[in-house]
Amino acid sequence: MEKSLFSFIWRYSARQQMVILLITVAAYPISYILLELPKQIVNDAIQGEAFPREFYGFEFDQISYLVLLCMSFLGLVVVSNGIKLILNIYKGRLGERMLRRLRFELFQRVLRFRLPHFKKVSSGEIIPMITSEVEDVGGFIGEAVALPAYQGGMLVVQIGFIFMQDPLLGLAAISSYPMQAYIIPKLQRRVVLLSRQRVRNVRVIADKIGESIGGVSEIHANDASAWHSADLSDRFYANYKIRYKIFNWKYFIKFLNNFMNQLTPFLFYMIGGWLVIEGELSIGALLAVIAAYKDLAGPWKELLAYYQMVADVDVKYQTVVENFDPPDIYPASRLTLDEDVTLAGDLTMKKVSFSGGAAGQEVFEVSFKVEEGSHVAVVGPDGSGRAEVMQLAAGLLGAGSGRVTIGETNLDTLSESVLGRQIAYVGAAVHVWTGTVRDNVFYGLRHRPLRPPERGAEAEAHNTRRLNEAHLTANPDYDIEAGWEDLEAVGCADLAELDVRALALIEKVGLASDVFRMGLQSPLDAQRYPEFAERILAVRRALADRVTEDAHLSQLVELWRIDSFNNSASIAENLLFAVPADPSMAIDSLVDDEDVYATLKESGLETSLTDIGARIAETMVELFANISDGSGLLGDYSFITQDELPEFERISRLVKSGSGAAALQTADRKRLIGLAFKLIPARHRLGVLDDETRSRIVSARAAFHKRLAGDTRRFVTFDSDCFIAPMSIEDNLLFGRPRVDRRDARERIDKVIRSLVDEMDLRQPITRAGLDFHVGVSGSRLSAGQRRRVALVRALMKNAAVTIIDETAASMSEDDKALRAIIREELTGRTLLFGATNLSVAAEFGGSIVMDQGRANPQGDGNRLMAAGSAGN
Repeated sequence: MEKSLFSFIWRYSARQQMVILLITVAAYPISYILLELPKQIVNDAIQGEAFPREFYGFEFDQISYLVLLCMSFLGLVVVSNGIKLILNIYKGRLGERMLRRLRFELFQRVLRFRLPHFKKVSSGEIIPMITSEVEDVGGFIGEAVALPAYQGGMLVVQIGFIFMQDPLLGLAAISSYPMQAYIIPKLQRRVVLLSRQRVRNVRVIADKIGESIGGVSEIHANDASAWHSADLSDRFYANYKIRYKIFNWKYFIKFLNNFMNQLTPFLFYMIGGWLVIEGELSIGALLAVIAAYKDLAGPWKELLAYYQMVADVDVKYQTVVENFDPPDIYPASRLTLDEDVTLAGDLTMKKVSFSGGAAGQEVFEVSFKVEEGSHVAVVGPDGSGRAEVMQLAAGLLGAGSGRVTIGETNLDTLSESVLGRQIAYVGAAVHVWTGTVRDNVFYGLRHRPLRPPERGAEAEAHNTRRLNEAHLTANPDYDIEAGWEDLEAVGCADLAELDVRALALIEKVGLASDVFRMGLQSPLDAQRYPEFAERILAVRRALADRVTEDAHLSQLVELWRIDSFNNSASIAENLLFAVPADPSMAIDSLVDDEDVYATLKESGLETSLTDIGARIAETMVELFANISDGSGLLGDYSFITQDELPEFERISRLVKSGSGAAALQTADRKRLIGLAFKLIPARHRLGVLDDETRSRIVSARAAFHKRLAGDTRRFVTFDSDCFIAPMSIEDNLLFGRPRVDRRDARERIDKVIRSLVDEMDLRQPITRAGLDFHVGVSGSRLSAGQRRRVALVRALMKNAAVTIIDETAASMSEDDKALRAIIREELTGRTLLFGATNLSVAAEFGGSIVMDQGRANPQGDGNRLMAAGSAGN
């Protein structure tokens, strides 16, 4: 990677910089003429006497000549600004392209870091470097040649113009420049050094904040908030001191510049005035010189600012690059090479040593051979070298000495395209990606785009532009919307068959019931799966019939009916008899919708719901003003939070002090209505909703639906004969609400739903829908056990020649024993290395290697595992 910013700029944008330079040069003569024309207008058109005049065969009197010159001036102003517009757009586009190139190259380098390097840097340092710290670099790249060329050229043109009017005035105009050119760079060096300190300190701050967020539970568990606050406060103070020094020097430099710039007009007025009085200079020329100098100050100021910007941006570029260029970085070919190599044979280590830079992360001359197709346990406590041996076997770590081979192939020589496809690895700390369950279990099959997506003409044109931009910025031309799953690797004909394979593995690892529940909680695209949606409606009808026929069951659920109020649902749902098309839309924000608010006003419910909201607010403030945020009581009344209490306390005081809720501002009235919207009568039991208001709410539904007029872009109305797309599959099956005032109503209704689902053979389709369940940020919506099982399915889906599983399903519990048996059965005939801390686990495998203080002690069946121990052969 280029160490110098200008080397980077010139290497990747030399041609574009030359175009910018040519456009800039084209502006020089226009700028000079724009300086000359005002002088001609004053001296020639206004004060001139020899009229009429002939110009290109046309005769002009004084007025028409004045108009000609003024219109010429106006036309050149338009042309000059047009050139500036073109230049600025071109520079901006170039800067963004180069910034995209730089960011992508930095990210590629992150992917090329060896694993031990990530112990020296944190995401809190790397992320701002790629995102925010290089932002100024992108803005500068477009200006790198254009600004000094344009502003420098303008400076030369204007100085030349002043010298042509009078050499003495020209010398006066540039008299302060040598001093500024000498002093400013020396002062700027101080700012550069301080900027380096600031960048380093900000990275430490980002790292500290990221570490605090990651360990927030430890902070609370150990009452360490004050300690962390003091630590971060100290860093903030250091940052304040650095920035304060930077401001002092920057503004002193600015003061010095301004002072020197103001000396020149003093000389103009004195020397120029004297020359005019002596008759050696015309008043028009003096005015033109003064006007030119005013324009001169701009380019000079821009050039000084450019120098400061160069110093600042170069610091940022160098401090970023030095963090992305470690000496042991993988070659770029490791990521980009698409090799056709088949791994087959025994997995062998010969005198392999490795050091992770700390005690307990070392391996000393380990030698062993695992025969192809055998299952071997690698046993040892944390810090024994077990984890490092497993990662060496997976090609994730490079041996410091010795060789790791499969057959005759050295893993260190292979690219990621071979290692990542033919070796499956599950570490002790599994990572689940933000996305769906399907995204995660198919993750190990997405190596390259294999099947182009179907696109319309407009989308294809957009994709063509995307590819062109990718080529211009050295980004890959891979299509993220294409089909990436390697169906051939797992022996599947299409995506449907791949789903079946995934569901079979999910069933085997004991995740099927969890994914089924995820499916119930997931939405369904009814247009994409119309038959599935119709089968869900069939279950809905069967459930409704059963509720109608079974008096006991009817006491557990309240179904949606257009002519009745549902006490187990919110007031908002009862009023609208619909759900927002955007499921993430908050209930209390529904009042901001024009049609919703208009319906409230027309039906007279605005006042009623405002009063209800005021009564709820008053009750909440009285009950919970002194309750902590973690109180279970607040959870029961989840429609109001601790943070909202002060706001509603203010509104309650206004209601009490004035003429009631009717006197409130519209914004406060809407806050109260939003609060009332959250009320679930059967749950909250506040006694604020009477039968008359319930009846009026039900009656208002028709008016609201009339306003929607079938428009489903914002709201989807409830219809027992239609699938409601924004609702989950479970809510569509039930089409109602379990009675919240009946104990265990939800659990008992769930049993009925599951029974009907099984009767109508819908369990498999719903489980498949669970593949589209969003697992949250880094799998935050999954339990630790679910994340481990998802990682196992991901590894087994690869159908790899070698599978390496470390500390996953490695306990002596019955569940993990059964899971290990399933893993061994699934990997029959393929090589398996299984890492565990418990030596008893080794008895389940055909052979074992015991790691102790970085050295290997082979055990087990010699026919299936041959090892020479740490001494090697």
